[in-house]
Amino acid sequence: MKTNDRMRTWLTRLSLAAGILFTAHAEYDLARTLGADPWIAAMLPVAIDAYVVAALRWFRGFDITLSLALMGAAQVAAHMLDAKVMTVNIPMVIVVSLLVPVAIWRTHALARGEHDVPAEAPAPVPDEPERNLHEELAAVQIEREYGVDPTPALEAYPAIETTVLAAEETRTRTEVRAEYVPDPVPEVDDEPVVDPDPLVPQARGRFAEVLAAGDVPGVRTLRGEYGIGQPRAQRIRDALKEAL
Repeated sequence: MKTNDRMRTWLTRLSLAAGILFTAHAEYDLARTLGADPWIAAMLPVAIDAYVVAALRWFRGFDITLSLALMGAAQVAAHMLDAKVMTVNIPMVIVVSLLVPVAIWRTHALARGEHDVPAEAPAPVPDEPERNLHEELAAVQIEREYGVDPTPALEAYPAIETTVLAAEETRTRTEVRAEYVPDPVPEVDDEPVVDPDPLVPQARGRFAEVLAAGDVPGVRTLRGEYGIGQPRAQRIRDALKEAL
């Protein structure tokens, strides 16, 4: 402990001890003058001085003022009676009788902490705004390319987000096109498929002799005869073959 702090502590203790010793004697004499027995009269300075110590200990402005006012009222009454300036009267008896109950009440109130200043509630921490998809893509790209925290860059240079986003979207679309291989689309004839094909009866009449011999015209023959595609010619040939 520093010298100034040590001196401050001893000065406050000395002042309190001297004041209590001086006032306790007058308070005791006041109680005796009003007719209290010696042991009971000693309780008046104990109650008042305990309240003063509690008020100074917890240092509440209201209680410091009130406790010193009670102590002062007892001192004034005791010295006025001792100097024969005033005699015992009803108002004095009422005031002195109320000193102890008030001291007891306020001492317990201080001990229970009724006047403690409530601790300030911590200020609420604002929620971090959620990043949208574009911000997430930009942050990932910046961190991947430069290996740094992308937050300052996004805050200081908003244009980076747009540039990186466009590059990311282009790269993503290219990867999708490279990775996704669609199923092969079957060859579709330029003519609508009609089931049964109206050319089947015509082919039966046209190639009746071939069919009668137990043979079926080829796909190339059917394509040349009717000017159709290979899939349709194949279907007509299959239909003729089933009719045999």
